[in-house]
Amino acid sequence: MEQLLAPSLPVLLESCLPCARGNAHVNRTRMMLPSLRHYFVVGSHHPFSWRSILQTYGRKENQIRSWSAQCSGNYDGASVSEEINVPKKLTLPDNSLLDAHILYCTSPALGHHKDAHPESNKRVPAIVEALDKLELSRKHRGSQVLEIQNFEPASVDDVARVHSRSYITGLKKAMSRASDEGLILIEGTGPTYATETTFKESLLSAGAGITLVDSVVAASKLGPNPPLAFALIRPPGHHAVPEGPMGFCVFGNIAVAARYAQHQHGLKRVMIIDFDVHHGNGTCDAFYDDPDIFFLSTHQ
Repeated sequence: MEQLLAPSLPVLLESCLPCARGNAHVNRTRMMLPSLRHYFVVGSHHPFSWRSILQTYGRKENQIRSWSAQCSGNYDGASVSEEINVPKKLTLPDNSLLDAHILYCTSPALGHHKDAHPESNKRVPAIVEALDKLELSRKHRGSQVLEIQNFEPASVDDVARVHSRSYITGLKKAMSRASDEGLILIEGTGPTYATETTFKESLLSAGAGITLVDSVVAASKLGPNPPLAFALIRPPGHHAVPEGPMGFCVFGNIAVAARYAQHQHGLKRVMIIDFDVHHGNGTCDAFYDDPDIFFLSTHQ
């Protein structure tokens, strides 16, 4: 889970994978709200000092690099150069942003699916259904809850602020093979898979995060209490390293959103809180050398 702050310290909250068995607290949460483990929230926090904590944060040295070898070839100009960054178009009226307590986007990636896989296309619909049963949906909360629909996908340049262009273009090229074979493994021998829709659906999910960053920043200029933002998206992202996929994750959605917040809106400090059974190694690697983004993981 992840969260981002607009006016002072952006905080990004993220969770990703199905929980491990044997964790009683996690299992109780899962019974109440199945599969609610890969979203991020955007909201405001008071600034505080955290730079000294960076010195104590360890780094995982060994990463899977098999994808970088697969992407090392010449793709005949498939890479995309950096574009001049253009603000995403926001169509929400000001009064909607002022009334809302929660903004959210959904990107269920229904085409990105493997039968009997724990990261399947059943996850987002299950969460939406659970939220409705808990009376946390717009039907029960009215204007306090606002869904942002028809948002734009992230651009290649948005994603390339986190991931290597060889990985991005290699994944795009692999979609033709996925179309022919129905499903391919993109992390060596697994477990991360791809279908013919994985690339475009991963861009759309990353775009949900970008849209919510824009929306919360816009709302923060309208009043002192901007809404939180909830991105209910897949494929998940916190294991995806800059050079490739890992652990069911394709693009680092929260990392893309954080970089966009820095680049587009000039946010000076961002805090990412990742609570999951597993370490968010990909997000950690993306920002390990950036003193302006603090990554906190509460994994087991």
